[in-house]
Amino acid sequence: METFGPRVIGVHIGPKGTGMEFERRPVGHGTMLVYPIGRSHLLELFQTELHCDQVRIANTPALRRAYEQLANLETEFGASGTVYACPPGHHDDLGISCAMLAWAARHPHLDLWLRNLQAARRPRKPATSFGWRAFT
Repeated sequence: METFGPRVIGVHIGPKGTGMEFERRPVGHGTMLVYPIGRSHLLELFQTELHCDQVRIANTPALRRAYEQLANLETEFGASGTVYACPPGHHDDLGISCAMLAWAARHPHLDLWLRNLQAARRPRKPATSFGWRAFT
C-alpha cells in the first residue's frame, strides 16, 4: 500500500462487498480509493458492535433519531441473504452514517487515511518564483 495516496476516500454502499478491498477511480488529476460494502453487511457489522458494547450511542436528539431509524428497518430474508429496507416514508441516512463511522473506525487502512489527512494539513513551502528582479 502506498505511503501517501489519495486524500479522498469513497464508500460505495451496494448489494455486495466487505469494505476491505478498494477500487481506484479517477478524480481530477489523481485517483480516489472507493471501498464497496454491502448494505446488509454494513448494518450487521454495526449491530454486532452495538451488541458487544464495542460501540455505544450517546443520548442526543440526533443519535436517538439515528437509532430509531435503524430500529425501524424492515428485515426480509431471502435466498441471497438478509435485506434491510426502510418502511415507506421513513429514512435511514443517520443510521447508515453511524454504521459507516463505526466501520471506518475499525478499518485496517485507518492509519493510512489519517497519515494522508495529516500530510494534507502540513504547511507547504511557497513556490519560489524567479523574475527579472532576481537578476538586478
